[in-house]
Parts: sequence; structure tokens; C-alpha cells
Amino acid sequence: MNTKGLAGRESAGCASTGSVDAPDGAAAAMDAKPAVDAKRIDAFAFARLGKEAHGAVPLVRLARFVDGLPEQPAGEAGLVHWSVRGEEGKSGLLAGQPLLHLHVRANPVVVCQRCNVPFAYPVDSEVLLQLVKSEDDLDDGFATGEHAGGFDDEDDEDEEGKGFVSNLPEKVVGSHHFDLLAQIEDELILSVPYVPKHDVCPGAQANAGEASPEEPAVKRPSPFAVLEQLKHKD
Repeated sequence: MNTKGLAGRESAGCASTGSVDAPDGAAAAMDAKPAVDAKRIDAFAFARLGKEAHGAVPLVRLARFVDGLPEQPAGEAGLVHWSVRGEEGKSGLLAGQPLLHLHVRANPVVVCQRCNVPFAYPVDSEVLLQLVKSEDDLDDGFATGEHAGGFDDEDDEDEEGKGFVSNLPEKVVGSHHFDLLAQIEDELILSVPYVPKHDVCPGAQANAGEASPEEPAVKRPSPFAVLEQLKHKD
């Protein structure tokens, strides 16, 4: 698994929009949403205006993530599906803060470190990002992992009471040309274990299936042996 650090964030620049970041054919399956270029969004405007977008990108395009992994499948099986929703916090310590709700789904192929067999590892991850203006702001406040007074589970709920109730947001440096694709890749890197393993390796299942008929659940003594013991007692 890739051990490189997470990508750095860009500083402020100009806004940009473009086509949805998806391969040919994938866009047709999407609902009508404002098209964005996932490599370059105005993150603060996205949050302030409550925008939403989603798309798909091939795993092979995420070079940091696939470095050291086996060949990834083509077609639908090799896509990373993502969606993002912007908002400003409504209550508690998040009130007025620019937020991005990011959802990432994929099935990357990894190698089991127990049996050395490739398998698809399902990723279905949601993260709440709090946008800050500079790296100096990353260490300030509750979003660094330290609870502050007055912050509780209810403070972190949206109006519909959905998602992120018990999780503190992750602070990232936002910009007017924010690389959302790098953030999607970071979430994949964090979601796949450094030492992936099957829950039960295929070889172990096969061996268990072959051994079970040959090994009776309970080993009972031979009736002839029992009879011989009784004769000796007499």
C-alpha cells in the first residue's frame, strides 16, 4: 500500500468549472447536477452556495493510491464514485463554517497479506471537511481532534439529523482552485488498511471443507475395546 504523505493543498486562485470528472459513458448514468472539474473547484463558494456534484474517475488515474497495488479492473468495476455537498454550518461550533460533505465509493483490488491472493476491498467512506484559509488555521480549535467546551453530538447534525453526528470534521486548507480529486484520493488511501487481509482466505475455506468429512466430530471408543476391558475386570 502507498505510504506517501497526503497531498498538499493549493492557495487561493481563480474559480473554474468544467466537465464532470468521469470517463465516457459514466456521465450518462448520473443525475442532472451542475458539472464541475474535480481537479479545480472554488471550495468556499461551493460551501457558501450549498452546491452539490458527483462523478466517477478510474482508479488508474489516482497514481498515489494505485502505486504498489496490482492491476486495477477496467470498466465499471475500476471506477471511484464520488459525491460532494457544500454547506455552511448551522449550529454549535460549526455555525457559519464552510463545510464539504464528501462520499467516496470504490472496490480497489489489493493483495491479501496472509494468502497473497488479490481481492476487491470495498470502500464506502464519508467524511466531513471544514475549510480553513491557511495552514496556520489547521491547528486551531476543535477540528484538530480536541473537544472544546459546548461541542456535543447534536451540534454536528444537519437539519435532517443525518450523518457525521459523532465525528469531528477534518480541517483542510480550502481555496478558489481546490483540488477535490486529491482529497478523494486521500480518502481512499486512508480507507484501505496498510496490511489488507481477507476475512477468511479462500485457501483456508477449501482446506476446511476437505478436512471436515475425514474428522468425525466426536471420537467414540470401539465397542470391542470396551468389552475387552470388562472381561479383564471380571
